[in-house]
Amino acid sequence: MMKNITISLLMSFVLILACNMPAPPEKRIIKEKYNYIILLDLSDRIIVQDNQPARDTEIIHFIYRLFEEKVKKDLYIKSRDEIKVVVAPQMGAGIPTQNFEDKLYINMKNIDLVKRRKKEAERRQNFFATLDQLYKKAQFSKIPTDYYGADIWKYFYEDLKEDYSRDTLTKNFLIILTDGYPVVGKDREKLQPIKNKFPDLNVIIVEAAPTEKDMEWDRITGIWSQWFDEIGISKYTLIKRTAISKEKEQIEDIINGK
Repeated sequence: MMKNITISLLMSFVLILACNMPAPPEKRIIKEKYNYIILLDLSDRIIVQDNQPARDTEIIHFIYRLFEEKVKKDLYIKSRDEIKVVVAPQMGAGIPTQNFEDKLYINMKNIDLVKRRKKEAERRQNFFATLDQLYKKAQFSKIPTDYYGADIWKYFYEDLKEDYSRDTLTKNFLIILTDGYPVVGKDREKLQPIKNKFPDLNVIIVEAAPTEKDMEWDRITGIWSQWFDEIGISKYTLIKRTAISKEKEQIEDIINGK
């Protein structure tokens, strides 16, 4: 009988220990991250082309909606996605670029979990309002010669390394709103190589608006293609300025991998 009592006590002791043992940590599934970088050319294209600021903002609103859809798909709390609007280097514009870029940057990882869904509409409203302010500030003259060219090459050379995410689970998208060439000045067809490498960067050039003479579209696409090949960017698409619904459809297909 003593033996039975001892066994019973041992079993009770083991049961108590088991109840007090900490539960094994839950396996945290890290979701794939999307990083949306929107680069703006705010040169004279914004006054030369009809309704250009309105078209730009409509495209950016659309990309922001794609960002929100991805965040929702990750149930908000699992999202690590980022979206940012940056301005291509440009002389003489007088725009407080850094102030606008700070406000046009959202990183879901930096937002409290309880505020991710609750503050969604407020974030969107603030983002769109800041974007409108930026374009209003950018239209400082009605004379095209008052604007300097936007240097997209310089952005690749100096700033892209800060915006590009090297997280191995990240899909990086760089959407460039520009009318054509990646560099300003007389030597716009001569592009120096970029030292930094951006593997898996997917570049989408939107609103390209070449003139109809001298096969300018072929020249523009040739310059971009040669340069991207030289710096190791294999995923790129040039979208000519057309019906905005078609442009948005192409952007969505690329981002969603269709």
